[in-house]
Amino acid sequence: MRILAVEDNQDLRNLLEEYLRTQDHEYVRTAASGKEALEVIHSAPVIFDCLLLDIQMPEMSGVELIPHIRQIDGYEFVPIIMLTGVKNSESIAKSFVAGAWDYIIKPFEFFDLEARIHGAEMRNAEFVRHLKRPHESPNQENFDVLKELALDRPMSPSELSESGLVPQDAFENCIMRMQSEFGGGMQIAVIVLQNFADVLAQVPQDQRVEFSVGLARRLTDALSSLNLIVTYRSNGTFAALSPALKTQSTLNIADVVKSAVQTSPEAACHRDIVVNVDYCRTKAFSTSGDTIVMLDQLAKRLSTVTA
Repeated sequence: MRILAVEDNQDLRNLLEEYLRTQDHEYVRTAASGKEALEVIHSAPVIFDCLLLDIQMPEMSGVELIPHIRQIDGYEFVPIIMLTGVKNSESIAKSFVAGAWDYIIKPFEFFDLEARIHGAEMRNAEFVRHLKRPHESPNQENFDVLKELALDRPMSPSELSESGLVPQDAFENCIMRMQSEFGGGMQIAVIVLQNFADVLAQVPQDQRVEFSVGLARRLTDALSSLNLIVTYRSNGTFAALSPALKTQSTLNIADVVKSAVQTSPEAACHRDIVVNVDYCRTKAFSTSGDTIVMLDQLAKRLSTVTA
């Protein structure tokens, strides 16, 4: 793995560099600030496979640095793991909405960090497989939509907030980190646009990705007004959680989604879409696999609900 570690504390920075080199990673560099990190990225002979960013740094925080990195060619999807001593839901939420892929609290054991890096390596391998062998993807159209939406995040540090759209794998990591840091299960809203496949079939083939991306963006904007972190799971299915850990059943999610669908520019195409919303609660200390299964089961049930 080619790794860049950005940490303003010199002792920890040196420790990170020494540890990463002992793990036989292909290329390891460090930086002491956001500005230096951008200089290293631009001058490096290769694109880094994984970035480790400290959140609390002078002049430019790690969260503020993320949008600058995402605008560099080749870094749109590189996994970013946040390293921080800050333990609060706001910090976690802003990191993921900004474009972080994972999050680890200091002090941490190096084997925990290596586990996160290994996860990033597997994620990279899966992404490359999709790009090189699109015919092997179970639904290439869904992958194209998800790839476009993965970039639909704030690209300016001034636009960062606690709510917004995040990629699927980052959403699952966000749930896991909040559970592990704050204890207990997480309540998640699952939103299914019923008849979405039928509506999409009415759209010309060459316009379907654009149609799906546009609809997902409008719904995400509407749900962000409720301070929700949102992910699009494909086929007209969304999942949302509140970084403030509020009880989401008290939020009028269904009404907000219905309004967004009905008032969209393509409302005529959307009139047949039925919005179904339900909630599930993850078990404390459950795995990301458990969460995925739970979300998929609930989405499948909602997709068959009779209006």
